[in-house]
Amino acid sequence: MSEPLNSKYEIGKIYSINVTELKPNPEQPRKYFDEDEIKALAADIEANGLLQNITFTCHENKLIIISGERRVRAHKQLGKEVIEGKYVEGDLLTLALMENILRSDLTAIEFAESVAALQKQKSCSNDEIAKLIGKKKSTTSEILKIASLPEGIRNDARTKPYMTRERLLKVARRKDAEGQRKVYGNLCLTLEKQAKDSQKSSEKSQNNKKVGNRFVNAHIRKIEGMATELNASYEKMLSKIKAELTDEEKQRLIAVLGNMQKTIQDIYNQHCQSLTAGRHEKQPIIVPRL
Repeated sequence: MSEPLNSKYEIGKIYSINVTELKPNPEQPRKYFDEDEIKALAADIEANGLLQNITFTCHENKLIIISGERRVRAHKQLGKEVIEGKYVEGDLLTLALMENILRSDLTAIEFAESVAALQKQKSCSNDEIAKLIGKKKSTTSEILKIASLPEGIRNDARTKPYMTRERLLKVARRKDAEGQRKVYGNLCLTLEKQAKDSQKSSEKSQNNKKVGNRFVNAHIRKIEGMATELNASYEKMLSKIKAELTDEEKQRLIAVLGNMQKTIQDIYNQHCQSLTAGRHEKQPIIVPRL
């Protein structure tokens, strides 16, 4: 008969565990894992190493992750074979719940579901669970109210860290599920609009910094308009010339166009020199008379 797996480990001791041997906790309250966050965590581990060990236990002759499933996933992404972990013992649900409740990065829904599951597991009153998690009774009642929201709302809010307890409590205070869904939907629309408006404001601010001040922009538009108007005026003049131009008229036209070309070229050269030199001081542009 083979030796039980848990006989190989001592409570509180650190072990190097092969990541392929570690299994997710089926009682884990956290159901959603952001892949971008795991990639960022993997990059941090690659740069700085594992700053906090995972915890694991033995259940039905398998090694189960109690805390640190994201760290295990990050190790797998990096191709690392082993991870440091501390061995603990206890029933899977209580271990996972207490681990989650003590964490600061849970969403409001994950925290509320953890508290509700722990209360059910231990069959305790609101007063007892409040003492267990170190919260006031009134706060605990609010947390449990959030945990009773319809599943669809909870699943959606689980992926949105900005859905705070205060916001979800406004939803939970509606007595019927349909009313809660309506309030939640309106809340989502409002927050999404605020996020978009904030992004647009930020982009506009960045664009203003890139393109310069309003005075410069106004003159750029004016020059663009002048170029269009000049081209239209020249086309109009050509269309109205019926007789052959005299030599004097030809010379005048050539002289005016030549002066215009030189003026535009001088402006162009001055700006190109200023921009390539990276100078920020204002330089006057001298425009010769036509």
